Amino acid sequence: MPQFSGHWYSGRAARLVFVEAALVGMALWINGQNARGWRELAALVAAAACVPAALYLADLYDPQVMRNDRTRGSGVLKALGFAALAAAIFGLLGGTLPRGALIDTLGVASVGVLLARAALVARLDEQGHNRVLVIGAGQRAAEIERIIRTEAYGEYEIAGKLDPSVDLSEPQQMVAGGGEVVTAAGPLLEQDGPEANEVALAPANEVVPASQLILGPGGAPQQIQGPIAEAKVAALRRVEEKPLATVVPLPTHPSPVIAVTARTLSDVVRDLKVDTVVIASEERRSRLPIEEFIRLRLCGVTVLPAQRFAERVLRRVPIALVRPSDLAIGDGLDSPVTSAIKRVFDLVMSAILVVCTAPLLALLAAVIKLDSEGPVFYGQERVGRGGKIFRLHKFRTMRIDAETVSGPVWAAQKDPRVTRIGAFLRKTRLDEIPQVFAVFRGDMSFVGPRPERPFFVQQLKSQIPFYGMREAQKPGITGWAQIRYPYGSSVEDARAKLEYDLYYVQHQSLFLDLAICCHTVKTVLFGRGAR
Repeated sequence: MPQFSGHWYSGRAARLVFVEAALVGMALWINGQNARGWRELAALVAAAACVPAALYLADLYDPQVMRNDRTRGSGVLKALGFAALAAAIFGLLGGTLPRGALIDTLGVASVGVLLARAALVARLDEQGHNRVLVIGAGQRAAEIERIIRTEAYGEYEIAGKLDPSVDLSEPQQMVAGGGEVVTAAGPLLEQDGPEANEVALAPANEVVPASQLILGPGGAPQQIQGPIAEAKVAALRRVEEKPLATVVPLPTHPSPVIAVTARTLSDVVRDLKVDTVVIASEERRSRLPIEEFIRLRLCGVTVLPAQRFAERVLRRVPIALVRPSDLAIGDGLDSPVTSAIKRVFDLVMSAILVVCTAPLLALLAAVIKLDSEGPVFYGQERVGRGGKIFRLHKFRTMRIDAETVSGPVWAAQKDPRVTRIGAFLRKTRLDEIPQVFAVFRGDMSFVGPRPERPFFVQQLKSQIPFYGMREAQKPGITGWAQIRYPYGSSVEDARAKLEYDLYYVQHQSLFLDLAICCHTVKTVLFGRGAR
């Protein structure tokens, strides 16, 4: 998974964006040569831009959506249909275009998009571009396996799993399920996803069934002798398991794993064609081949601890895999240069927002005043950077007596305290706009963690580890957690959103802020996650 300006992104999605942008540009270049004047050319450019814009608004550059839509392609077809409708509107506004130019441009671009997605997305297999060897045998290793299988969306695949307690230089004895001792001339390594020309056998953790193929030093299989051993192994069969790839079945078990011998970690990496090694051992004091890791890195293999690998895949920091030292050690989280750049960005974006919405703000103030009794704005104390308390103002969306009896409580779906116009403001996020005045004062940033009330902050700090790390950045009107996770209304929601906030704190950059702002527009347009 590649990185740009500190932010990890999907390599498959990036390739798709590049290819489709090139195809749309080619279609525009072919048909734009016949445009007469800048007005027709501008209309043609706007029409062509509707194709990638529609795909983006439909989340079709999101790895999970791409994977779910690949078999039917219904999302792509719907997005191209909306793009054609929007392009027709731009064509009419642009005046008389060259005959057939609009249809030709959209046709070439749409066909190119469908072909690109057929080649890059609609794959028949689940193999990723990056093969991972997991070193570990406990919960951390199991969590890394789960992340790769369920949340990597084809970017990674598991090449194998190795117990760090195994001495690769010594012969091993493994106890079979029926009590027989199966001896191998080298240690056994569990390998997933074998090639089509390999033998795939039953998965094993600490016990190796006698139905597995055991390779000796020269690659010759050990013999499993006797009908009793065969019968006992057959009784252990788990019928619900299915092969991951084309296999050569053994008489007693059709499930997919191959046991291989290796004398060194480098041999393991070479034999399994590993691209990334993930260290997921339970204890830092576990015996790890440090010199082998250094050799692997010199050979171009990526070696990562579990939490850093998960951070790449998930684009959040999973608290379950984080140790205190992971957050305590590292570069500073801020610098004078980055602070100055971010401050300029905050002021520019806030000024643009105020100028563009000024007439709407005046209208909303009048409607709020007419809809219910009370002031147009309401103010609350929020926790800012370094735990500093500041006062934040929003459009009022609740009755003036909303918390007189209940006190501070989490917002809920269809909250009875919300006014009629308040429900609309929350759905469209328009109630958030007055926060720009806190940005101008310097209490907030345009992008950052959500500002929380002191009452909830004290509660969450006592229940969620590392929650105070959010205060390394100023809170923001929008943020990474706000666009990646729905509105939070419980401690568990706060824990989940903290993982995104920790990612933002550690990877904040101008590029990530711009990406968040672009995604926020989509979130507001479709009213996602509002409450």
